[in-house]
Amino acid sequence: MSKKKVVCTEYEVQENKRSKKQRNAKVAKTAALGTVLGLCASAIVGLSVSLYFVNRTVRTHESYQRQMDAMYFRAYYDLLDGANDLGTSLRKIGASDSPTMQQSLLYEVWSAAELAENSLGVFDSHDDGVMKAQKFVNQLGDYSHALALRVADGQPLSDGERQTLVKLGEVADVYLKALEQLRSSVDEGKLFVGEDGMLDSFAGAFGQFAEPSFAYPEMIYDGPFSDALEAPEQLALGGEEIDSARGAEIVAKLFEGFGALDIMFIGEGGGNIATLNYSLKVGGNDAFVQLTKRGGRPLSFSSYVEGGEVAALVEASVTCQQRALSFLSRMGFEDMQVVWSSSADGECVVNLAPVQQGVILYPDLVKVKISEDGGVVTGMDATHYAYNHRERDLSAPAIDKAQAARSLRIPPIDEGRPVLIPLRGTREALTYEFECHDGEDVYFIYIDAVSGDEANILYVIDDDGMGMRTA
Repeated sequence: MSKKKVVCTEYEVQENKRSKKQRNAKVAKTAALGTVLGLCASAIVGLSVSLYFVNRTVRTHESYQRQMDAMYFRAYYDLLDGANDLGTSLRKIGASDSPTMQQSLLYEVWSAAELAENSLGVFDSHDDGVMKAQKFVNQLGDYSHALALRVADGQPLSDGERQTLVKLGEVADVYLKALEQLRSSVDEGKLFVGEDGMLDSFAGAFGQFAEPSFAYPEMIYDGPFSDALEAPEQLALGGEEIDSARGAEIVAKLFEGFGALDIMFIGEGGGNIATLNYSLKVGGNDAFVQLTKRGGRPLSFSSYVEGGEVAALVEASVTCQQRALSFLSRMGFEDMQVVWSSSADGECVVNLAPVQQGVILYPDLVKVKISEDGGVVTGMDATHYAYNHRERDLSAPAIDKAQAARSLRIPPIDEGRPVLIPLRGTREALTYEFECHDGEDVYFIYIDAVSGDEANILYVIDDDGMGMRTA
């Protein structure tokens, strides 16, 4: 087949060149447009991912703020409730001639001071005024408890002690006024956490306690003052300090059985126990965990469950107590025993303590909260464990349980068990614990295993089914 020879004029050659340039330019424009569109799409995807994580972080932060505010509000109202009658009770003691009345009022003051000490500790403030207010209520609790024991032994109050109690009532009035400064803001629902929060106002309210001219009577009693609030020692924490990367690895390992996701380091805590703080997802719920910076032990855990179905962390057939034990075992707490549980508003609170040589160590309590709707562990607090846990030198008791039971006025419903209980300050006592029922009233009575004397008595308040005992 013959080939046709194509003959182009010079004009046609130039036109062909121009057309080729136009085609190339068009292709280049199309490629450039595709590149721009690709970059835009990538930017949109990147922005979407960034916005997702920003939104996720914001929601986690807001959830944490809600939990912290709820904790602060509860602590504030507990403080106010206990402070309302403190000054009045102290003045009544000074005016009373009845040992029975004096003893009752002194125990009321002791109880209110102990609640105040714990509630002020929730705010974890290093403000000088707050710390001195803590010291005041701590010493007031020690003093009133020691006086109550003396009155119970038949020793009357001296004139000097009466005057001291009246003057302490005046200091209690200052303490109450400090709390009342925030009353209107709290009642209006102003938050403690966040921008313009009330934490600074709370600390500032106790400014009078920090003034050099402010002083209160020395409280002398048979026992040392407790300095634990000023220089606490974390006896359970050993090992080297860890960094945030190592902490993230520990959190991932602790919660790997719970489907933990999105573990994120969110900062350090600078309280009495230095912590590394992390947000994460557990069972689809926002959660927050604190590790001790020294040793990397879990100190606290909280999970925010917001409606809908919740995923159970353990089998649905087990009890709240078993779930608490299972959770603490995964967190590395061994040889724990349930010592108390209560249930209210769809939530179960379980107290557990370690056991050494058959003795329950009450100073080392760990608390676990569990949602009864689905069995989700929603909280854990191991602060007491971190401060107190270690191997004790437990001496053999001088009396047995049967001998201890003879000291009880109310017959026990159980045979008793050996427990180590905290006393005021840093002291501890080996005792036998007995549950005793007097009609509808329930008491836990602790008999010293060495002296055979009553070491402590706890009265159980059953509030709508709360306070159920588990052995």
